[in-house]
Amino acid sequence: MTKLFTRPTSHYILIIIFAVILFSGLYYSVKITYLIKGMSTLVSTNMAKTMDPKVPDPGKTKSETSKIPFNSKKVYIGTYLERVENLDIKESSWTYEFYLWFKWKSNEVDFLGDKVNKILPFTIVNGDILKCDLVERYSDKKTNIEYVQYFVKAKNTQFFDVSLYPIDKHDLIIPIEHKWLDRTKVYFEPDTIDSKVSSRVMVNGYESSNDVKLIEKSHAYKSARGNPKFTSGYKIEFSQFRMAFRIYKGGLSVILKLFLILYVAVFVTFIAPFSSDSSRYTVGALFTTAGANYILASKLPATNIYSLAELINAFCVVVIIIMMALLAILPAIIFKDGQIDTFEKRMNMVINVTMFAFFIIINSILIYVSINFS
Repeated sequence: MTKLFTRPTSHYILIIIFAVILFSGLYYSVKITYLIKGMSTLVSTNMAKTMDPKVPDPGKTKSETSKIPFNSKKVYIGTYLERVENLDIKESSWTYEFYLWFKWKSNEVDFLGDKVNKILPFTIVNGDILKCDLVERYSDKKTNIEYVQYFVKAKNTQFFDVSLYPIDKHDLIIPIEHKWLDRTKVYFEPDTIDSKVSSRVMVNGYESSNDVKLIEKSHAYKSARGNPKFTSGYKIEFSQFRMAFRIYKGGLSVILKLFLILYVAVFVTFIAPFSSDSSRYTVGALFTTAGANYILASKLPATNIYSLAELINAFCVVVIIIMMALLAILPAIIFKDGQIDTFEKRMNMVINVTMFAFFIIINSILIYVSINFS
C-alpha cells in the first residue's frame, strides 16, 4: 500500500489520461454506431415514403385520401428516360430528356383542352420544361381512344439527401401532373409495360439500375390561390405520376478514394512521436485535413446536418488535434523529473496504441454501419 502511494505524480497523470481516452473511445464508438444506423435508416425510410402511393411525403402536405374519386376518369401515362444530361448534387438539380405519352378516351375527358386551352396539358412539378416537341398524336374514332406523345427536355429541382455521402443513393424522380384537371376529374394510371430507362442512360460518378418504379400519388395544395370561388383553407388535390430511377455509389472503394490522403495524414501523426521534429508531421497533417474539408464543401450542398464524409473528416481532425496535444503533454509529464522510468515508457506506448486502435475502430464502424444499413 505504501508503494502505491509513493508513485511519482507523473504515473497518476498518465493513468488518468489513459482512462479518459479509453472511456471516451468506448462511449463514442457506441454513440457513432447508433448515429450512423439512424441516419441510414432515415434515408431509406424517406425514400420509401416518397414512392409509396398511400403514405404522405415526408414533411409535405397530407392528402385527404389515397382513394381514387368515384367519378375520376383514367388517363394512361408512360415515360421513357432517354438521357440524363447533368446531375448537380450541390445545386440540387438534374437535367434530362425523356419521351412522355398519354392515352385516354375522348368521350370521357377533354384531356388536351382543345376547346378551352392551347397550352401543354401537363406540368413537371418542381421542374422547368426546357423543350417540348410533339412527336405523335393519334385518334381512333371507333374506340374513342386518343393518344399523344411528346419528347421533353426538363430540369428538376430536387432535394438530394447527402447524409451518407460518399456512399449516397438517390431516386431521380420525374413528377408529372395535369395543369388544370384535378384528381376528381382525372387520375393517372402508370404504363408499367412500356415505361423504361434507356440502356444508354449514364450518370457520372454513380452506378444505376435500369429498373424503374412507377406510382400514382395524390398531391395536395392547401391554397385557394386567391380564387373567390373557393373559401379560405380550400385544399385541392391533383393526380401525380412519378417515375423513380435509382442511382447509387459503391461501398468501401469509394470511401478509400476520397479519404486515402486524409487517412495517410492521420497515420503520419502516429509516426510523429518517433521523429525528432514531431511538430512538422502534425502541422502538415492538420493542413491536409483542412484541404480535404475544403474539397468536401465544394461538392456538397449547404445543409444543417453532418454527412458521413464530414463526420469522418471531423473525426480525423479531432484525432490529429488530440495527438498534437499528447505530443506536447506526455513528454512534459514524463521528463518533468529529468528521467523516464519503465512505467512511464510503457504508459506512453499504451496511450498512443489506444489512440490508434480507436481511430481504426471508429472509422471501421462509420464505414461498416453506413454500408450495411444504407
